[in-house]
Amino acid sequence: MSKELKVALVTGPAYDPLYERLRGFTEATGVRVSAAFGGDHPSLNRHLASLGEVPYDLVSTHTKYAPSQLDFLAPLEGLLGADELEDFVPLILELASVGGSLYGVPRNIDVRLLHYRADLISRPPATWDELLEEARRQSAPDERFGFVFPGRESGLFGTFYELAEMAGARLFPEGLVPDIENEGGRWALGLLRTLYEEGIVPRELPAWHYEEVHECFRKGAAAMVGDWPGYYALYRDEKISAVHDRLGLSPYPKGPAGKSLAYGGGHTFALTKRGVEEPEALKLLLYLTAPEQQLFEARCGCVPVRRSVMRQVQSESDEQNRARLSMLEEVIAEHILVPPKFASYPQVEDVLWHAVQRAVVGELPIEAALAHMTEQISHIVRGD
Repeated sequence: MSKELKVALVTGPAYDPLYERLRGFTEATGVRVSAAFGGDHPSLNRHLASLGEVPYDLVSTHTKYAPSQLDFLAPLEGLLGADELEDFVPLILELASVGGSLYGVPRNIDVRLLHYRADLISRPPATWDELLEEARRQSAPDERFGFVFPGRESGLFGTFYELAEMAGARLFPEGLVPDIENEGGRWALGLLRTLYEEGIVPRELPAWHYEEVHECFRKGAAAMVGDWPGYYALYRDEKISAVHDRLGLSPYPKGPAGKSLAYGGGHTFALTKRGVEEPEALKLLLYLTAPEQQLFEARCGCVPVRRSVMRQVQSESDEQNRARLSMLEEVIAEHILVPPKFASYPQVEDVLWHAVQRAVVGELPIEAALAHMTEQISHIVRGD
């Protein structure tokens, strides 16, 4: 075995099981796959951006990050036939395209649902104001928190994005300068601060990523959480989950503007400009996104983006999972909140989550945080 492909992958409990199947690719092709870098998406993005030349053949990316990575990603025109793409949901192919060119083959599509303890809450809250009141009732010192959310990076960014838009503010209006210095922006940031100030969330929340939030709810230490599909199988696993038999799901509550919105997008695998010269790299790309791999991940909870796989998962699922998949399809069709595609998106996300976090913990007044976000993002999108 002499041929080796180098890859850089997003890692974590929702992603790692798929990589165990890379052995099957090696056995079938004789090509070794070296996972030379792995980390969460912020770490992966920083790593790739720090390189003068990207030494990988294939990378994990995301529909929101690909526009900032066109210097090293390869367009896939001429490499994939229509028959290889016709099974994919058109929406996700559009999300994975930049300027009309496809830059990655979709792995999944992600939107959050509200997860709640059905043994504690008989009916999910219809509005975020109701959620706050329910979270207050369910908070019990040294026992559980009322509601938890990621306290840093893209998870915190996405939470504020959802809340602000559900309150009538606009994070990405035409021109990309936020319209958040208004009642909607104040309400969204005020809600997050209230949850922190009142101890409804843990003090250590600013250090929490997705995994810590998931683990908190899974062990029964939270009454409600917004969480992603990839964790569903872990929630249902009676060996590791205290909530496996008391898990309730619903779309997000409505905000003050009367809308329920869920921040979303899709993970993809992409070829680099180095990898596009290697026929084996294209084979790996097709292997990782084949129906067999999508079915494997769908059985772990991910939302498949191949229509044939969705049909199969629905046919073999129990009643609870079929209801979940139907709910996710409805959210994706009617309530998904997708950021626009632009190259400076990672810088905007970074500025925003830092300011939101400082406001949440009381380091910045709410008005000052909103003004700071508006000013800094204005400079970024103008290229100052």
